[in-house]
Amino acid sequence: MKRLVFNPDLCSGCKICMLECELNHGENVINYTKSRIRIRINKEKVIQVAGVCVQCEETPCIDVCPSGALSKDEKLGVIRVDESACMLCGACVNACPYHGIVLNEKLGKILICDLCGGDPACARWCPMEAIKYEEVSGEKAREIREMYEKMAKLWEQAAFL
Repeated sequence: MKRLVFNPDLCSGCKICMLECELNHGENVINYTKSRIRIRINKEKVIQVAGVCVQCEETPCIDVCPSGALSKDEKLGVIRVDESACMLCGACVNACPYHGIVLNEKLGKILICDLCGGDPACARWCPMEAIKYEEVSGEKAREIREMYEKMAKLWEQAAFL
C-alpha cells in the first residue's frame, strides 16, 4: 500500500505543502489552520517537521474514538471521519503519535489527510521531495517506520510559526 512518507532531513520549511493542501480542498483563502498538514519550525535548532497522517497500520485514533466516527478506508488506507457521529472531543488528536489530526473548532470538524483521492498535492508540489507518496513494504517499511519515529520526536522540539 502507498503511504505518505516525510523525511525531515529534506524539509526546508517552505510550507508549500500546507498551501497546496488548502487549495486542493477547495479553500479560497490562504489560512493555514485549514490545512490537513502542518509544518513546525525551530530556527535555532534548524528543525522543520511535518504533522501529517501517515496512514499507520495501528490506527490509535480509531481505537480511542468514543463515538465510532473514524474508520479506515481499505482501498487507500485513509482515515475517514463521519462528521455526523463525531463529537469533536479531540481524543483522536491526542492519540495520534504523528500529529496528523487537526481539530478545527472554527470549522467544527476534524481534519485528517485524505491523500487527495490518491494523488496527494503535498507530495506532488514539495520542491525538496521531503514528502513523498510511495509504496511501503519489506525493508522499506522499516526505514519509513524510523523516519516516522524521528518525525514524532522532532515535533516536540519545534514550534508553530
